[in-house]
Amino acid sequence: MQYPRTAHLQRRMLWSNCSVRPGFASAIALEHPVDVPPEPADRSQTAVGVAFGYLGDDSTWWYQEVHRGLRGGGLSRDEATSFLSDYDEVSEVHVRPGRQGHGVGRRLLGCLLDQLTSGQALLSTPEVPDEDNAAWTLYRATGFRDVLRNFRFGSDPRPFGVLALDRGQRTMS
Repeated sequence: MQYPRTAHLQRRMLWSNCSVRPGFASAIALEHPVDVPPEPADRSQTAVGVAFGYLGDDSTWWYQEVHRGLRGGGLSRDEATSFLSDYDEVSEVHVRPGRQGHGVGRRLLGCLLDQLTSGQALLSTPEVPDEDNAAWTLYRATGFRDVLRNFRFGSDPRPFGVLALDRGQRTMS
């Protein structure tokens, strides 16, 4: 997502906090020789992608922001709360730019979704014209549908799409 370098420490702390959330699941893609099994502790193997998520609940900032967006989109408080009552948040899916377009993101997302157990998976991703980037292509190919478009989180001036995948509606593995 091209965060500025100053945001790296903040993101690291955020990711660390996410790792202890209920239902946390993750996947990592490592570049390694064909004849050597992947091993995260092996410093000669390079991480080329990561994905993680966890059980969504009303205590998170993301839930509160999306709930606000759903209300702003016309849902009642009860309808918005019901929609967000059974979901996993796909918090991060990142693939190094030079490795995008080779199926790494698809495999990471598939591995993550296989570990998540709620009725639906939700995520947010920055809007781009005509959905013309690797992330949007991946999410659409997987079966994610629109929940909110051009939504603005309180802490980021960029517009985002909030997308949902109903369990059982996944179109690729």
